[in-house]
Amino acid sequence: MHVYGNYDKNAQYTPETIIWGHRLREGQEWIEYLLEFLAVLAGYDYNFGVYTDEYIVPKRLGLRRFVFYDENEKSPDLRDEDAVKKLKERLAHYVQANGHPVEDIIQQIRSLIRSFAIIEKNRSWYAKSLFPVHEEFILWEALRKGSKRNTYRDDLTQLSLHELDKGIEFFARNFFARGGELYYLMISAGTVTKPLWRTGIASRFKTLLRDSHWTLGSIASIINQAWVDLTKSDGKAEDIVKGKPGWLPDPTCPLYTYFAEDLYNLLDNQLDELECLELVAHLICFHIIIYIYHRAHPKNCSDSTLHQSDRCLQNCRPEILIDLPGDNDGQIIRSISANLLKRHERWQIDQVRHFVQNRVTLSIHQHPNAKPIDIVERLADEYFGNIRQTMRSEFQQSIGKLRQRAAKMKNEEIIEELINLMYDALASNFQRHFLGIHRRLGRAIGLIAPQRGPQPRFVIGDTLLKTLTMVIVPSGGTLPFSKFLEHLYQRYGVIIGPDEAKQTGLINRFAVNEGAFARNRDRFLNRMKYAGLLTQYSDATAMVHRP
Repeated sequence: MHVYGNYDKNAQYTPETIIWGHRLREGQEWIEYLLEFLAVLAGYDYNFGVYTDEYIVPKRLGLRRFVFYDENEKSPDLRDEDAVKKLKERLAHYVQANGHPVEDIIQQIRSLIRSFAIIEKNRSWYAKSLFPVHEEFILWEALRKGSKRNTYRDDLTQLSLHELDKGIEFFARNFFARGGELYYLMISAGTVTKPLWRTGIASRFKTLLRDSHWTLGSIASIINQAWVDLTKSDGKAEDIVKGKPGWLPDPTCPLYTYFAEDLYNLLDNQLDELECLELVAHLICFHIIIYIYHRAHPKNCSDSTLHQSDRCLQNCRPEILIDLPGDNDGQIIRSISANLLKRHERWQIDQVRHFVQNRVTLSIHQHPNAKPIDIVERLADEYFGNIRQTMRSEFQQSIGKLRQRAAKMKNEEIIEELINLMYDALASNFQRHFLGIHRRLGRAIGLIAPQRGPQPRFVIGDTLLKTLTMVIVPSGGTLPFSKFLEHLYQRYGVIIGPDEAKQTGLINRFAVNEGAFARNRDRFLNRMKYAGLLTQYSDATAMVHRP
């Protein structure tokens, strides 16, 4: 198995982890892919390809608690109340009030920083986040262990200052579930032979996060450092988190090079820093979806060497038909788009099932003298590390019943049932934690609609359209509309008009007149024109440009 990153040969990995890398998980919000990626990159001092070392990220508990802990806290704790109180007392020594109440000045500072909050809903203070307007705003995931089950009742006067933070963990992986780490590895792998891109991407992010909004960064640093100084004087250890990324399959897959080039092109802009980072967040999530579809493609099941050459870019290209609202034949496009979305989901399910089938068949073939049931029982232990105990118990009960019936069954029937039993046991975890990722991210970035309701299909929101335009069209340049559509299809499998529909066989497969796709293309052209991304000079000439 070819991997890029820190692969633990002794660890138990689920099938979806082995197929897509360690790891993606549905519980991660779309913006947290950006936050985790930036935290890891900053933790490596803006260097790619150094995954064997540990990245170092400040905990920033003082800043986070100052900004987010208040009377409306979801998980109130006397230790946190006392910590906020002592921090504010410390900050009062730094404030020049000029006749105004010091408490009001401190509250205004808090309100200013909190205005950059991006994740608050239904979360405790230690799981909330700020938009990364500066490196000092990057907050690593934290968790106060037992905060939802127990209320702290001990005497606070018996606690030292650093003990107020006791019990807070930083690698629970509830929200920073490694999606950002995976993206860091993708860009690292994609720039192994592209040193110009690697240094350019790193340098641009360093400028965005260190040189921009330095006043806000200084304020955040002063607040957090005040708490660090308080706890250090009381004997607390260093205020940092250390970690290592997981791993990525098939490190030479050319898709990673595509992603690196996209990111390099996007960062070559004159946009406001906040808007630039917003577009980067959309691009990261779009890339993650393309990556999921790419590795779920059925061609992956029949060719283990596919990702070691450029063949995978064509053979594993997704089919993402964008539905542009329009006249009656728009319903035809909508129906096909919804069908293709379901198809991509089925491919993911089939990929996991094929993995189980392949592992079971191979293991039985390697041990011809052993009983298939005994082999699969041992095999299951390799993949059940993160499976709920109820599913393990059900699997063992089913195996016991199969043993009782096995004497009357053909060997092929036993093997088929073993494959089904093992898949059913593993599928629960896969469907609960992985299968919904593409829909969740797609809805968040405007690639899938509606947010709720029937017939979800592929669409393209304004911000995502702007992001892809910035990626495809060079800075200061233009591109013919037809070339833009061609690039969308060749690069990502995005289908708009009849030319792309013909190449994928959609017209014949769904028995649709190509006029429906032509009108879909016309609606897309008008959409780009109204968004300020296209200038039409005549019926035959339209040029796409950056905003």
